[in-house]
Amino acid sequence: MIVLIKILKKLTSVLKERKVFAYSALYILLLWTFSSLLFHKVEGVSLFDSLYWVITTTTTVGYGDITPKTEIGKVLSIFVMISGIGVLGVMLASMAEIMIEKGLKRRPRVFMEDHVIALGWNGVIEVAVKELLKEGIEVAVVADVESIPIEHENLVFINGDITDEEVLKRAGVEKAAFSIISGKTDNETLLSAIAVKKINKNIRVACVVSDPKVKRALEMLGVEQTISSNEFSGLFLCRFVFAPRISSVFSELMSTEGMDIFENKISGSMGKTFEEVMLEMKEKRDAIVLGVVRGNKVMLNPEKSLRITEGDEIIYIAKNRITEL
Repeated sequence: MIVLIKILKKLTSVLKERKVFAYSALYILLLWTFSSLLFHKVEGVSLFDSLYWVITTTTTVGYGDITPKTEIGKVLSIFVMISGIGVLGVMLASMAEIMIEKGLKRRPRVFMEDHVIALGWNGVIEVAVKELLKEGIEVAVVADVESIPIEHENLVFINGDITDEEVLKRAGVEKAAFSIISGKTDNETLLSAIAVKKINKNIRVACVVSDPKVKRALEMLGVEQTISSNEFSGLFLCRFVFAPRISSVFSELMSTEGMDIFENKISGSMGKTFEEVMLEMKEKRDAIVLGVVRGNKVMLNPEKSLRITEGDEIIYIAKNRITEL
């Protein structure tokens, strides 16, 4: 019963999208039904033979083994041939178009570069994808779902297994800059991260998991950012006791509207102390410097005398991304 309901829902969805197919199919169904009944009445043949006659006539097969003998039957034959053949052709063409389009949707190939690949589909990934699209970032989503509720010119959706290397290659993982992963299970997330890193060792990966063991495995794999959903939520609730407005602060920083948090290299900062960079960023760019990233080490509010070296990235809060002092 549940399967039947799902089939009916899918059919309803297709009919809504393809009105030409729906109308032509309805016409053919009505034509075959009433023509069969009328031919059965006026020619005196069985209902099955009448249906057989109307189908062979509509499809132009016309074996000739059943032919109309009465004038009404002949008029009916003319009507079925003239009206049915054209409409049946339209219906079959629409059906072929739907099948081809479905096939293309299932096997698209991404030709993006320096894009973000989102692997898996849930509330976390959906929010992340929407925010990235607001920023004008190109995104390829790979998930084992029929469709996703987002359409955008910078978005490509691929239906498939997020652990399958061939599927990942179709998503352009070789040329992607970032990947965010949140699988149905922690094991799926881990396997997906392994596949991504195997294809593109330079890609920067962030994963959402709940098991501490999987988190450690991901860190050993070289995943740059591993977020434990349970740990993060617990710490967030704990900080609420000490900073009741912390949720507003995080919402402001994480949203693409208003103030944002950035991490990147800034031209003109090398050789200067953290204090000098912090003051210049505030005075010249109205930005607040939080810390420095050196290699895989994050240094929040380091010593004022710390000098910025080549390769260091600055973490800061600003309205827009800053590339030079």
